[in-house]
Amino acid sequence: MDTLKDIDEARSWLDAQEAKVVTRVLDLQTEQTRHDPRGWGYETTLTAAEISAALHLPERTAGFLVEHSTLLTRYYPATLEALEAGKLSRRHAWAVVEEATSIPDIDPAVTAAFEARLIGMASLTTVVKFRQQANRLREKLHPESFASRHRKAVKERGVYLTPAYDGMAWLEAYLPVDQAAGIFHRVDTAARALQGPDEPRTLTQLRADVLADVLTSAGATGHMSVSPDGPATGEPADEAASGAATGDGASEPDGQDSPDTPDGTGVPDGTGEQVGRGDATAYWGVQAKVFVTVPVMTLLGGDTPGELEGYGPIDPDTARRLAGHAPSFTRILTHPLTGARLGADATTYRVPQDLKDAVRVRDRTCRHPGCNRLAVFCELDHTKPWSQGGKTSYGNLAALCKRHHKLKSEGYWHYQQPEPGMIIAISPMGETYLTRPDPPPAPRDDPPPF
Repeated sequence: MDTLKDIDEARSWLDAQEAKVVTRVLDLQTEQTRHDPRGWGYETTLTAAEISAALHLPERTAGFLVEHSTLLTRYYPATLEALEAGKLSRRHAWAVVEEATSIPDIDPAVTAAFEARLIGMASLTTVVKFRQQANRLREKLHPESFASRHRKAVKERGVYLTPAYDGMAWLEAYLPVDQAAGIFHRVDTAARALQGPDEPRTLTQLRADVLADVLTSAGATGHMSVSPDGPATGEPADEAASGAATGDGASEPDGQDSPDTPDGTGVPDGTGEQVGRGDATAYWGVQAKVFVTVPVMTLLGGDTPGELEGYGPIDPDTARRLAGHAPSFTRILTHPLTGARLGADATTYRVPQDLKDAVRVRDRTCRHPGCNRLAVFCELDHTKPWSQGGKTSYGNLAALCKRHHKLKSEGYWHYQQPEPGMIIAISPMGETYLTRPDPPPAPRDDPPPF
């Protein structure tokens, strides 16, 4: 393991040197174009083309390399230093730069402090989990309100088709996160319902087939045909949705259409308002299972962001809209200061539903280090086995996906939970990893220092 870590540090050092060299190539190209008016404004493009040819990289990839290398060497020297010292991988360093550039550089001191905190966060976790944590930190420091930024961003929504090889293509959609997550979970739920011992297709293939079936078997309006006696033929059965509340707030699964307009639809127009999306009953009869944490004060009109499971903060208006159309809620009482769950533990091996919701809302994902499987698709594991005296309690349960649950059951990985939510994972080679759940959304104590 030590040798692998040494190799990883050496690779990071080489990546830092590459960033410096790439920036130097850009400088040379810029100097050259000063004497050739045809190249003015094309320095980055020309540099990317040179690097693409030299390193046998796709030009788009080379363009990203030039962009990130320039930002690292010219504007974020602390991140470059951390990369050079082996504290960050290149992917982590690039992620730090992308997050750091996502807020306006109004106050250099605030920007530098933001970068320093990002570096500290990135050095302790995977890129995906780092981005989720950075997104929450960004919301505290951004000078513009979430709602204002969301209104601007929603105007850029769109659907794009990119041809690929072998008769294939990429279909991409840029949508408000509640709609995108709802669509994905609806497709995912239907795909999982089709799995079975006689089904040869993988889950990824099933998702693609479900999406294509839903969209290509519809009429001109995009609606499924509905028989007078019930739902469209061949629809999967409705999946009951449940919700959960956490801290001083409530969580609820959604992804359904929001009847904010007379026709009961919920797609924002260019101004961020809602326009027609059609009757949800005319689509696949599957309700998405998306957990949304909504602080109580936000429900009452406050400005604390909500939280969408697997994504991060969502603007207060979206959180209120989702909460307003929740089919049900499950209350989870917590201590107002410590955040600890208040309630009796179970006296049997079987985990009661309210305790399941509490643990899944707390953990959000599989608690194995680096795993991002959503907790709603994970199994709940007794950290200390029931057979060895472990309790069915909030402080002895954790979400583990099937793979990592099996590794624990087989004795390869071991876990400890010294306090509720704090997981210590011990690898087969004796390496120890500590993970903590992210805290629920909370009101801002102080305004950003701008």
